Amino acid sequence: MDEGMDKNMKKMYFPQKRRSLLLIFLLFFSGIFPCLIFLCRGEETFASLPVKVVLFPFREAVLSAQLEGIIVHQQYRVGERFKKEDVLVKLDDSKYRNDLIKAEAALREAELNTRFMEQKAKDNQRLYADGLQSDIELKRSLFEAELARERLKGAVAARVDAIRNLAFCTLKAPFNGTVETILAKNFETVKSSQPILGIIDDTSLLAVMNLPTNKLATTRRGQEITIKINETKQFVTGKVFEIAGRADHRSETFEVKVLLDNGKNQMKAGMSGILVKIGK
Repeated sequence: MDEGMDKNMKKMYFPQKRRSLLLIFLLFFSGIFPCLIFLCRGEETFASLPVKVVLFPFREAVLSAQLEGIIVHQQYRVGERFKKEDVLVKLDDSKYRNDLIKAEAALREAELNTRFMEQKAKDNQRLYADGLQSDIELKRSLFEAELARERLKGAVAARVDAIRNLAFCTLKAPFNGTVETILAKNFETVKSSQPILGIIDDTSLLAVMNLPTNKLATTRRGQEITIKINETKQFVTGKVFEIAGRADHRSETFEVKVLLDNGKNQMKAGMSGILVKIGK
C-alpha cells in the first residue's frame, strides 16, 4: 500500500514540476523575469549603464556679407581646413575702391578749405584789432572757419567708412577651423547680412554628456575624463570645461562638457562615444 501511495505522489509531483518549469519559461520570455532580476540588482545595474557622449565643435559661426556685392572667389570647399586670417571669400570691390578714391579726394579738399578759412579768420582778427575790419566780417570769417573744421570731420569719417566697406569685400577666417557649409556660390550677388559661409572650430571639440546628479558634488572643472570614441575605437582624455548650472529633474542628470584636443583632426564633430572613466 505504501508503494501505491509513492507512485501516486510521484505522478502528482512530476506534472507539478513541469508546470513550474513551464511557468518560469513563460515569465522569462515575456520580460517579467528579467525585470525581477534587474530590480534585485538595483544600483549595480544602473551604475553599469553606459553614459553616451556626443562631440560638438568648440565654436561655430556663419559668415555673412556686410554689404552688397558679387562673389568672385571662394578659397575653400566643404570639409577643408583653414587657418586664422586666411581669406575665405572675396567680393567684387571695384565700386568700393572708387568710393575710397572719392572719399580721399573729398578729404583733401576739406583739408585745403579748412586751412584757407582758418588763415582768413586770423587775418580778419588782425585787421579788426587795427580797426580796419568790421565786427560782422570778423564774425563771418570765424563762422566759416568753424564750418570748414566740421566739414573736415565729416570727410574724415567718410574716408573711414570707405576703407571699412572695402575691407568688408574680403571675408577672413576669425579662427582656425573647417568649412561646414557653403550658403552662396561664386558669381552670385549677395545682399547685406546675407549668410555666405558656415564654419566650425574643430581644432578642439566639446564632448557633451549627462551624468547622474549624485555625481554633481564630485565633478569639477579641470577634472580629467576618459572617453572611448565609437567610430575610431580610440580612447581620448580631456578636461571638464563646463558644468551645467541646472540639473534636469526629469532624467535626474546634469550636462557636462569636456574639452578634447583635436589638433591632428582624428575626430569629427558629430561623432559619439561612451564615458570610460572620471579622474586619473
